[in-house]
Amino acid sequence: MVQGSCVVSRILAFRPATVVERLAPTNAACPLSLRELLRPAAARRGALPVVRAPIAGVARGALVAAKELQSALGLALPPGVAPEPWFAAVTQAADEIAAGMPIFLSAEVTVEGEDELQVERAFHEAWRLVEAGITHLAVDVAGVPAGSRARVLDEVARVAVERGICVDCVVPLAGDRPSASRAAALFDELARRGTAPDLASVRCPAPADAAEAREQVRRLVEICAGLSGLPVLRRGPVTPGLLAELAGSPVKACEDGGLAAGGRVAGQPAGARRGRAVRRRRGPARGARLRRGLGFHRAARRAGQRRGAGPGPGAGARRMSRASRTP
Repeated sequence: MVQGSCVVSRILAFRPATVVERLAPTNAACPLSLRELLRPAAARRGALPVVRAPIAGVARGALVAAKELQSALGLALPPGVAPEPWFAAVTQAADEIAAGMPIFLSAEVTVEGEDELQVERAFHEAWRLVEAGITHLAVDVAGVPAGSRARVLDEVARVAVERGICVDCVVPLAGDRPSASRAAALFDELARRGTAPDLASVRCPAPADAAEAREQVRRLVEICAGLSGLPVLRRGPVTPGLLAELAGSPVKACEDGGLAAGGRVAGQPAGARRGRAVRRRRGPARGARLRRGLGFHRAARRAGQRRGAGPGPGAGARRMSRASRTP
C-alpha cells in the first residue's frame, strides 16, 4: 500500500503547473502533457485512445474502461464547451475512479484567418484553454494562407509551449490527401521559431473497407516520414480493421478511441439527442461498450508486437523563449 502511494506520488509530480494550480491539494487526478506520454506509447507499439467527452458521464465510463485495461487515456473537450467547468468535472471523475492514472486533456483552436483580430481571438482562446488545465493543445491553421501559417501558429501556440503543454499542429489537407512536403516545410519553420510541435494531427474519414484502411495508414506513415518521425494523431471515426492496421505504425494517438466501432459511445453519445436521458445511462451497459471500444486498442497493440515495431517518434527538445503574453 505504501509502495503504491509512492508510485502515485512520483507520477503526480509530472503534472503541469497549470493543472496543479486548479486542483484541490488532495485531488490525485493525473492530467499530464501528452508530450510525456508519447515516448511510452512508442515503446508499447500502440495508439493512445482519445475520447471526446461532452458530458461527465462519458468521461467516467472511459476512465473506468481505461483503468481496467491499464491504458493511458485522452479526454477531449468538444468545441463550444466552457473549459473551466469541464476540467473540474473530468478531474473530479479521474480522482474518484482512476487516481494516479495518466490522462491527457485535449482541446483544439481553429484560426479562421491571418487578420490581426482573428489571430488575437485564437490566441486568447488558446490562453484560456491552457490556463483552464488543458494539457494537449491542437491548432488548426488551414484557414490561414500557407505563407503565414508558421507565424500565426507560433503566436497562438506560444503560451502552450512556454507552460510545457503539448502542442499539436493539425496538418492541412490537399484535397482529400495530406501533403507531407507542405507539412514538413511548416514544421521546419516552426522549429526555427522555437515552437516546434510535439505531434501532427490528420483528419481522416472512416475507411469503407480493408483496402481503404491500409491506404489511409500508408498516407499517415508518409506524413510521419516527411516530418522526420514525428508522432501522428489520427482524427476521425475508426473501425476495428483500421486500428489493427495502425498497430506498430507512427500513429501514436487516435481520436474516437475505437468506441464508435465498439458501441457508438465516443463523440456525441448515441442517446445525446434524448436530452436528460443520456445522463441517466451511466450503468454497466455503457461501461461494457467503452471497455470493448478501448479493447480494440489493446488488441491492435498485441498485433503490432507480433508484427514488429514501426518508426518511433523523433521529437527533440523544445526551446522556451520570451515571456508569455497574457490577455
